[in-house]
Amino acid sequence: MSSFCGGTGSVPAMTPSEIAEKFPNGFLPESLPPMENGLAAQSWLAQYISSLQSQGRLPSPPAPQSLQSTPLASPETSDPMKTFVQKENEVQTTLKKEYCFYERRYFAALDSFLQSVASKSLAGNQETVVQGRLVAARMLNQKLTLLTQITNGISKKRYASTSALQSEINAVNGSLAKRREDLLEQRDILQRETAAADLHKRMAEYTTEKNRANQNLLTLYAVLNVTALAMIFYIART
Repeated sequence: MSSFCGGTGSVPAMTPSEIAEKFPNGFLPESLPPMENGLAAQSWLAQYISSLQSQGRLPSPPAPQSLQSTPLASPETSDPMKTFVQKENEVQTTLKKEYCFYERRYFAALDSFLQSVASKSLAGNQETVVQGRLVAARMLNQKLTLLTQITNGISKKRYASTSALQSEINAVNGSLAKRREDLLEQRDILQRETAAADLHKRMAEYTTEKNRANQNLLTLYAVLNVTALAMIFYIART
């Protein structure tokens, strides 16, 4: 698990049912949209983020006239900017929790998949098991990729009219773009029909001694280019 999500590098052990769990009240849609070449269309993304805002999931900046408080105003109405920032922070916190929720399951799914292809034999029922674990890893790869797109879209919408924060936006978008590249590279490996056989062949290149202590798995993680996502949830606090 990445340091961004508080991990220490160890992979959590999870059952298939735990890996398939959904994050409650998150920002991902109930069903994933078409993701040609591994990414959702920008038109779908814009429409989805607008729907989140219309549902009240994303706060709207207060109107300038609302910033003028009156002696009889309640604390919330007297400081709408503070309320707006608090809600923005809640969105940021939820996005991070949701990302880390699925990242843990992604690492667990990859670990389970790689453990299965490390087996000396892929014959019989083992082949079905490997395929099931591969499908789970693919699905989580798509969820993480879509979540980075949604986060990116939210940050763009939030700062669309704030030119003074352009450098912060570029930093956020740069990190998201890099993470998407990593996930798409992993997707290419996972999408191959020969994914299990290819990885099994790589595993066979290492000795049994090296396979112990999970050194072989760590090497394959490096091959898959699983890197920590950092700073995607940076939101400037007013």
